[in-house]
Amino acid sequence: MAYGTDLPTLPDEHLLSRRPWYIVGIGLLLLSVPLRMPLLIVAGLLVIVLGAVPEIWYRFCLAGVSVRRSFSTRRAEIGDEVILTLTIDNRKLLPLPRLEVEDEVPEEGVSIRGARLETSVKPLRLLQINVLSLWAFQRVTRRYRMRCLARGIYTFGPMTLRSGDPFGLLTRERSETAVERVLIYPLVVPLERFGLPARAPFGERPAPRRLLEDPLRIGGVRPYEPGDEPRRIHWKATARTGELQSKVFEPSAHHTLAIFADQRTYDNPVLGYDPALVELAISVAASVATWGLEQGYAVGLYANGILAEAEAVAPTMRGPNDAPLDEAAIQRAIASAKLRIRIPPSTSRDHIVRIQESLARVIPYFATPITEILAAEESRLPYGSTVVYIGTPSGLGGEGIEQLRRLRARGAAVALLLVGDESLEAGDLPLTRVGNAATWDRLLNETLALRGTNRWGQQQPRESVPPGTEATPRQPRLEMEVGA
Repeated sequence: MAYGTDLPTLPDEHLLSRRPWYIVGIGLLLLSVPLRMPLLIVAGLLVIVLGAVPEIWYRFCLAGVSVRRSFSTRRAEIGDEVILTLTIDNRKLLPLPRLEVEDEVPEEGVSIRGARLETSVKPLRLLQINVLSLWAFQRVTRRYRMRCLARGIYTFGPMTLRSGDPFGLLTRERSETAVERVLIYPLVVPLERFGLPARAPFGERPAPRRLLEDPLRIGGVRPYEPGDEPRRIHWKATARTGELQSKVFEPSAHHTLAIFADQRTYDNPVLGYDPALVELAISVAASVATWGLEQGYAVGLYANGILAEAEAVAPTMRGPNDAPLDEAAIQRAIASAKLRIRIPPSTSRDHIVRIQESLARVIPYFATPITEILAAEESRLPYGSTVVYIGTPSGLGGEGIEQLRRLRARGAAVALLLVGDESLEAGDLPLTRVGNAATWDRLLNETLALRGTNRWGQQQPRESVPPGTEATPRQPRLEMEVGA
């Protein structure tokens, strides 16, 4: 059975409740005529006014009222201060003795100074309450200082407006569904802060402009020569000519740095995850990516986990061979909650923006094993790539170690940057422990202290910058909207 939209509109119960006032008022006016009592006329008019005034305000109080929420920037770094502005307009002759604006804001990650905040029925949400009076055609602007305390994408809204009559008898409510999003980048610090040498953190490499062969770009074939690897044999050309033929790969002018950021901190996902270790791993990944692009690497990023606000970022994600996802694939990815980060290597100017924004959005819920990510990307990585695993020993496991050894056997340089205190038998693979939960707490506290705040958003004296603790300058950001 189909349900149309032409159903009869039910009468407003608040307006129906005003009808007895009119009936009583008119009755008093009519009764005053035969009784010749002027006092009944005054009483009747007063009753009619008491019935009409609340109804007039109830019908028109929210008409012509607009509320705009804006931010001084939609993208920020941890510790930055963002100005949140609310502009309320009353574009009509009818004044508003009381207008309440109730806006949903995040409970964690940001701190809004000077705002009246109340608990919401929704988890991890608060209600920012603004109560004011507006005259006819009056505009009120209120500004709040918002401190960014943790990476992520934070949604503001929806919003509820409430107003009523001067007597407080009737209250009208309207919902504004528009939302705004603010994205906070992950923490980027010099690699020395993680115990890595600044010059060659992953071992010595050849000259930056040396031409490397890219196995994904076949430029032709040549006769087989003793010593050629079996993977170079071109079997179709061999069958056609009757002699062994080897592939000739086109050169690539950039070294490739492939970063695999693991969001799983425990082998069993039922145990959840360690937030401090996840944040440390993301900070290491963002810092390594920034360093790699500054050094001329073609940097790629691969991570498990789920992207927050998937509907907003799905159109920018890529499938196999860097092909854009069609609409059906986007909807399947969102519905199955498996949208993950896959950013192929590049040296373009805006590449660091894409990497850092993706890392800002990632959340570690229901993360797929990193071994599946490694298996999917193993054949796509160019020959001679530098592969960096960032995560916990539990997330990698023995299977991951074997995959990384296979990558090294294929010509890749492999490095393990481990977070946490667990032990791992990596054999001959180079391994560096970049820190634990205490390391992340220290880095976060130092960064916020340099901005004159603490991790709860409370102001404190700005500390001087110790040598070597300055944040790494970011690449130029692209000016684009964050979500819808």
